[in-house]
Amino acid sequence: MKSRELAQHHAVLGFTPQGAVRWLSPMSLARTALKVAAATVFADFGDKRELEGSFPADPLRLDKLPVPGQPAQPPVSNRGLPSPAELEAERELEAERELEDDRAAGGPAAAELWLDYTADLGDGFDSTYTVASLLAQESLAVEGHELPRGKVLVLGGDEVYPVASPAAYENRMAGPYRMALPQGINPPAIMLALPGNHDWYDGLTSFIRLFTRQRNIGGWRTIQTRSYFAVRLTGESPGAGRKGTPGWWLLGLDSQLGQYIDEPQLDYFYRNVTLQLQPGDAIILCVAAPFWVDAAKPGINEFRQVNFFEQDYLRRRFDPQTGLFQATGASVRLWLTGDLHHYSRYEQRAPGEARNMPPDPTRTQMITCGLGGAYLSDAHWLPEDLVLPAPSAAPGESAGVRDAQQTPAARRFTRMPAIYPGPSDSRLLGPRLANPLSPHWLPVRNPGFGLSLGIVHVIAALTLWTVFSAFRGESFIDSVRSLTHGNTPLLLGALVLAMPLLLAVLALLARVLGLTTAGIVVFARGALYQLSALAVSAAVVILIPWPDGWPDFVILFLALALVHLGGWALGSEAFALYILATPSGEVSSWKMSGQSIEDHKGFLRIHLTPDGNLTIYPLMVDTVSRDWQLATDDDGARLVPVDGLPAVRLLEHPITITRKGTTP
Repeated sequence: MKSRELAQHHAVLGFTPQGAVRWLSPMSLARTALKVAAATVFADFGDKRELEGSFPADPLRLDKLPVPGQPAQPPVSNRGLPSPAELEAERELEAERELEDDRAAGGPAAAELWLDYTADLGDGFDSTYTVASLLAQESLAVEGHELPRGKVLVLGGDEVYPVASPAAYENRMAGPYRMALPQGINPPAIMLALPGNHDWYDGLTSFIRLFTRQRNIGGWRTIQTRSYFAVRLTGESPGAGRKGTPGWWLLGLDSQLGQYIDEPQLDYFYRNVTLQLQPGDAIILCVAAPFWVDAAKPGINEFRQVNFFEQDYLRRRFDPQTGLFQATGASVRLWLTGDLHHYSRYEQRAPGEARNMPPDPTRTQMITCGLGGAYLSDAHWLPEDLVLPAPSAAPGESAGVRDAQQTPAARRFTRMPAIYPGPSDSRLLGPRLANPLSPHWLPVRNPGFGLSLGIVHVIAALTLWTVFSAFRGESFIDSVRSLTHGNTPLLLGALVLAMPLLLAVLALLARVLGLTTAGIVVFARGALYQLSALAVSAAVVILIPWPDGWPDFVILFLALALVHLGGWALGSEAFALYILATPSGEVSSWKMSGQSIEDHKGFLRIHLTPDGNLTIYPLMVDTVSRDWQLATDDDGARLVPVDGLPAVRLLEHPITITRKGTTP
């Protein structure tokens, strides 16, 4: 069965499989625009993260899974921002309880751990379920490596598309994941989720209900109590007569729609992470978007927020008693994100260091892997080098007041060669939007777009031609007839050449005035592209020698039909060319979202070894499954691929990161 047939079995499956979102179809555009507007207002006036301050905030533990249907953590007992000394007694008691639990279980948990990371997943069934099914496999054999399923699955943002709602989460994310890994594995794997911008489009309401209620999604168990999380993966905190041992932490930061980090969230991390960090601790920091890509551009504030968090809550901690910062001795060794639907990796380099240096496990890595199910994005435009703020500030000074432009000792990161899609493939993907022979052509890939644009062209033609006829003192049809017998070549030349000439003048003026990316200029360019297509349709109508004996209503109907057809084909092509000719911004991103490419997906499998090292396996799938059959077993009805799951390959050699690096 193909994906379009699967909805007929929703009663058996328990959810309704969905096709890939057609981002430029009129309904998707309208629905998303309304939700974005509402979310922006909500973000300014009603941040739901402030309410999360009343949710449980105790530390999350991988070895303390709740009984099904029961809360994962005890209720919060303390409020307010404590000093390190004020929490010492509480830490001692907690450490004693952990020690007793370890003894009862036969010793502390093993330091070896497998994790999975994926992001941007809740889109079409074929791609989402293919990735979920691969994640659910007990083990994957890839190019000589045996990679067991992760004990922890991290969802890095945008768990649903196009906008968040209970039904969308169920049909596009929870249903496929529940079916991919039915309940029954013991102990269940742990699922931690970070919200992206699409999760925020209903004010985070559905995300909170799904991921913070400690429930099972198939064989995965949610344990977080807020839209952000902190988990110690390895190592032990000091206390109860024992010396702490450094290890790895996993943190997920909710920066809303790129706005700011709220006070309850900072309080949560201060209590559960900042006060617990010790020298040698390494941190995996998950954020909602690759803010570092544009960090050096003026006016980009998003990275300043995460940089402030890294410096003042992870590298250092503020002591309210002294009013100064104290070094924690910990460092962020790996940054993970999605949001951009491709794979890329940046590695920290010293100033002047060659690009072709051999792999160095002491380097900090920044990885974008948004290949969990959403449409594929291009990647060839990514900058080769990044300049980010330096890692420390003077005692007592917040890192939030500094940026890369003011800091001579800024950190530098270099993009590694392995990106997905590769540079040559990436450059070829965008132009397919304007190729009428491609299945990814704009009006073919987005049903309703060409039809709606044709209607717009008909309305515009009626309006303009009515005004033109009124000036000539003729009826609509008489104007059409008379023009076919007039100076037609001159008129056609004026119609077809005027709009491109205006486009050239507009582009020149915008460049001279520095307004190339201004909203009004971008809109004017789009309008001129459509007027150019409309002019061609009008020229065709004028060229036709309409017989004198034909009734007026027949000529009117046929003329408008030609204009509508021209709007469908020529208007769509003009819009596609307009997108491709726009160098940057929201319109430029439509060249990939408009194609809704479902193939080329992937995720990260991460291995924490007993020696304290971390190894990342970037796993890619070039073609997703598209043909399914309904099977039943003890776990109920399931969909399985007719030809088996697609082959998985390594995009690049495994990346090893030591717990302690040598660069700041």
